[in-house]
Amino acid sequence: MQRAAGYTESGRLTQLIEQLRERLGSGLLQADFSQELEAVLARLLMRNQRLRVLQRMTRNCVSLESAAAIRTVIEQLDEELLRELPPLLERLEQQHA
Repeated sequence: MQRAAGYTESGRLTQLIEQLRERLGSGLLQADFSQELEAVLARLLMRNQRLRVLQRMTRNCVSLESAAAIRTVIEQLDEELLRELPPLLERLEQQHA
């Protein structure tokens, strides 16, 4: 999906987040997941907040340099999440198996 700001949302990230939602809804978590999950969810929240800021900046014609800086931060967060979500999902899958 192409964003107005020129940022292309990662389809893989969206898929991983949906898998996380499904697995979290399927039962209780072991205590060792709580801190790791909390950190990932905090970064997801931060990512979404920055994406909304980027969209507002684009609508309001704010400087392209500022928008590019926020887009870079979002892309870095996406890269981190794409690295961290698969192992977390795998561990959740093993827990529920």
